[in-house]
Amino acid sequence: MYEEVKTGPLYNKVVQSMSTYRSIAARMASAKSRTQGKLDRRLERLAEKIAEQLSELSGNELQALTCWKDGIQRGYYEVDHAEITSKPYISIRRIDRWDEEYDVAERKALLKAGDQRDDTQKEADATNLRAFLNMKRD
Repeated sequence: MYEEVKTGPLYNKVVQSMSTYRSIAARMASAKSRTQGKLDRRLERLAEKIAEQLSELSGNELQALTCWKDGIQRGYYEVDHAEITSKPYISIRRIDRWDEEYDVAERKALLKAGDQRDDTQKEADATNLRAFLNMKRD
């Protein structure tokens, strides 16, 4: 079962910016020292841009994202660098899944009870289905 959150165009921009941040942070690990300085400055600028974009999102849109944390002041947000780099293959968009558990026998009984057709109609449907399948075989 899923609950879908309505998002706007700014939400997609934030996701793209966070994805860019993640890829630059990944490049940092294997870059030369001179390149690391450039990448570090770029990460700082990108983090500031993402923080501004996060503050413009609605509450539902914020809850639909991962890899962010509350800033020092109330109402300000920032990129959670540790989380975004520790999960390189996990989506920045939050995906929460939960399965409904049910008893198979109970579910079958409910479906059978919900079937409003009488026995003659069920037999006619079964005969028509068999005739159709036999026609396809020939």
